[in-house]
Amino acid sequence: MMPMTLSEVAQAVGCTAEYFLNNHAKITSISTDSRPQPEDEDKESCLFVALRGEKFDGHQYVDSALRNKAAYALVDEKGVQEYCSEISPEHLIVCKDTEQGFLDLAGYYRNQFQFKMVGVTGSVGKTTTKEMIAQVLSAQYETLKTQGNFNNRVGLPKTLFQLDNSIEAAVIEMGMNSFGEISDLTRRARPDAAVITNIGVAHIEYLGSRAGILKAKMEIIEGMKEGSPLILNKDDDMLADLDCPQMKKIYYGIDRSDCDVHAKDIQEEGRHTSFTIVYEGKEYPAVIPTFGRHNVLNALAAFAVGREFSMQPETIIKALTGYKPSGMRQKVVQRNGICVVEDCYNAGPDSMKAAIRTFGSMKRPKDKPSRKILVMGDMLELGDYSKQAHYEAGQCAAQEDIDIIFCFGEQSIAAAQGAREACSGRGDKEILYFTDKEEMTKELLSLVEEGDILWFKASRGMKLEEVLSRLYERF
Repeated sequence: MMPMTLSEVAQAVGCTAEYFLNNHAKITSISTDSRPQPEDEDKESCLFVALRGEKFDGHQYVDSALRNKAAYALVDEKGVQEYCSEISPEHLIVCKDTEQGFLDLAGYYRNQFQFKMVGVTGSVGKTTTKEMIAQVLSAQYETLKTQGNFNNRVGLPKTLFQLDNSIEAAVIEMGMNSFGEISDLTRRARPDAAVITNIGVAHIEYLGSRAGILKAKMEIIEGMKEGSPLILNKDDDMLADLDCPQMKKIYYGIDRSDCDVHAKDIQEEGRHTSFTIVYEGKEYPAVIPTFGRHNVLNALAAFAVGREFSMQPETIIKALTGYKPSGMRQKVVQRNGICVVEDCYNAGPDSMKAAIRTFGSMKRPKDKPSRKILVMGDMLELGDYSKQAHYEAGQCAAQEDIDIIFCFGEQSIAAAQGAREACSGRGDKEILYFTDKEEMTKELLSLVEEGDILWFKASRGMKLEEVLSRLYERF
């Protein structure tokens, strides 16, 4: 990060201590980890932020941080009373709430730079869309992006503090569980353009309805200037006719041709998907190295962002061919005769159905026998909607070209029920249900044969990577 003075830090977080208000000592690094790291910079210019979580309180480690890696700590009054009363106040920058202070400080820091900023939110696909946008912008600009899923009140500041004068563009993902969260994020990030991928039912437990989810996602415009581009998925019924006259609406889609950016002639070929982008009356052939209509939509959003930032269509399309799935997001692994799609970073009703349909449309090898095996685990944080969502996912799986369906988790009993009822009288699929991961793993390993194609999909909390690890030990 670029240097900040202690006076600037105090001003940003609302600290009124006289010692810091006119102090021009420099801060050149900020950390939320009290442990010393090999990459730590000069201890005398490091600020430790004492955050709180469900199972920890960073104030407990302030003394250790000040001894090992930092000269100053951002703390709150409660933390000072409980853990820091014996520490010299000249080392403690006190604010009302350290998480809010961390966010406010990041917003102050972001304001020191001029660059192109894109905010991305939505119920499904925001991480992949963020990655595709960053891939596109990197072809013309030095680009910073949110790493992993650092899309909350702690992750966003960590991203913003990576800014320096070399950055020409940034892509910031914004997630939320409740009202007001995206408002806080966007007011600090201040996007020049924003993308909303869709309005699904993820976090409906906290927001009550899809209308509530739309309201929460639309908070993203609160940090934007009037007339800025708001890039929307027109295939989504909640976004298709959105009333937002203060922004410049740009639509992309597949099902509706009356979009600013439209895709047609979609063909899946192995690990690639080819399609034609229709934009301003011209057609542009495109290929992305992944599969599924939902990823075509993500690519269209990236195309729209690139055009808004003055990139040529040909440059954008060439950049999209270099996209690589990150983490366990539809990552294809070829392993000693079997093909595995790792898609278990997260899951909600919409992304689960999209994955199932994409798996169903995958072509089997022509040169050898092949079975499709779906391993679907619980989708979390759905509240009262959980049973219905899992039941519908099971029904969806039963209607696709899939041979064996593993349902795993307490909630997935409804998925197994939905699949069995949809298959009633057909007998063309094997449907298995497990609550014990070890039992499921043993059964899966006993069934998998050379030539099989497997797709793993569940919420991150189900830890299906543990099953993947066992599978890879065998193959």
